[in-house]
Amino acid sequence: MQSNIKFTTINFLKWVFAALIFWPAFHSISSGNDFDIFIRAAYALHDGGDLYTKPFVNGLYYYYSPFFAMLLQPFVFLREWQFPNDSMLPGISYALVAVKIVWSSLSIIMIARIIRIIAQIFTPDTLKKRNVFWIILMILCYRWFWMNLWYGQLTIFLLWVIMESFFGKFKKGWYSGMLIGLGINVKVLPLFFMGKYGLDFNIKAAINVLLWLILFIAIPFVFYDFEYISQQTLSWLNTINPLQQKHVITVGEGGFVDIGALVVKYFTSYKIPTEPSVCIMELSHKAIFIITQVMRLVFIGIVSFLYLRIKKSAHIYHSSFLSIALFCASIPLIFPHQRDYSFALLIPSLVYMVFTFIENKQIINPILLALTIVSLIMLGSVVFFEFFSLDFRYWMLGVRLQGLGGLLYFICFSAFVMSYTKKII
Repeated sequence: MQSNIKFTTINFLKWVFAALIFWPAFHSISSGNDFDIFIRAAYALHDGGDLYTKPFVNGLYYYYSPFFAMLLQPFVFLREWQFPNDSMLPGISYALVAVKIVWSSLSIIMIARIIRIIAQIFTPDTLKKRNVFWIILMILCYRWFWMNLWYGQLTIFLLWVIMESFFGKFKKGWYSGMLIGLGINVKVLPLFFMGKYGLDFNIKAAINVLLWLILFIAIPFVFYDFEYISQQTLSWLNTINPLQQKHVITVGEGGFVDIGALVVKYFTSYKIPTEPSVCIMELSHKAIFIITQVMRLVFIGIVSFLYLRIKKSAHIYHSSFLSIALFCASIPLIFPHQRDYSFALLIPSLVYMVFTFIENKQIINPILLALTIVSLIMLGSVVFFEFFSLDFRYWMLGVRLQGLGGLLYFICFSAFVMSYTKKII
């Protein structure tokens, strides 16, 4: 009888979650998202045009690698055909629809794989706890999956890359650095894990990742004119250079959630249409630069300190997962130009805290638990902001509510790690 209940409950949750995931994935096929930019970058690469000096759609630029644009080349030959104006997809090219269908399908597969990896690591000791564990995670994590699917984003891909590299099928062997190298090539965020290899003194793993990264950078040189692809590669590297002014002072850019955007919002009076001004004190751009860089260094220092603390802890449950969760939780705050969908990288840390709470409620301080819930509300994880009026959402973006929520969440998770490791050391 118990096995039948288990089958019914777990499978019911799977089907409910699958249905909820399918909705935004299907919607993204007919709506505007980042793949409108990506496919046009693929067109430009095919035609020998410039990928980085001009916007492609609505003033938005392409910031990803030539290799990523090369991967989209199989869809380019469909650009000559468009859906009729009286169809459900009026005037949209076959190429754009095809690439969105493929990406949505791949994203669903990657979500399934992420869930499978989590299920293999975390198994509460009773049926009731397992059901509660998955119900809580389904509720708290769904919006981050929804946003990435709805807007055709790459954060699910990056989360899968990280999970698969450290806990899945790519964690050993000569190809162990392949996915991290690919992730860095496509979107630089996984570069932060090179710091983990440094703290581990794991030179072999760092070299493995770098060799794969170099390979992915080199592949377009085989298929395109050497001078042309050299120029595009240099433009890309210059575009993602973190020391550029546009990456350290995000003045005039709305909706970002990283620490640089928070500093700019609260210490400049720069006017952004539709957004309220919340300037506490007017500071110069030089002061903004210094404060932002110091705060990023502080976050890196906190991550390094807590990571070394985890490594020294005795008998901590799955310390490797907790370590990866710590690095992931800091990425949306440390890297510039991060939006709310990048908070999908908080999922590993949330998984660990939920599991710990279910297995041992006494280990989480009630005040810390309450603040964590507040941070999740601010992030929109508990309550969908899309249910509110457009004016409220403009206000939410204007005061950087989600960025503040991410900051509070990181503080709470850091306090959890500090307390958890103290109990176990």
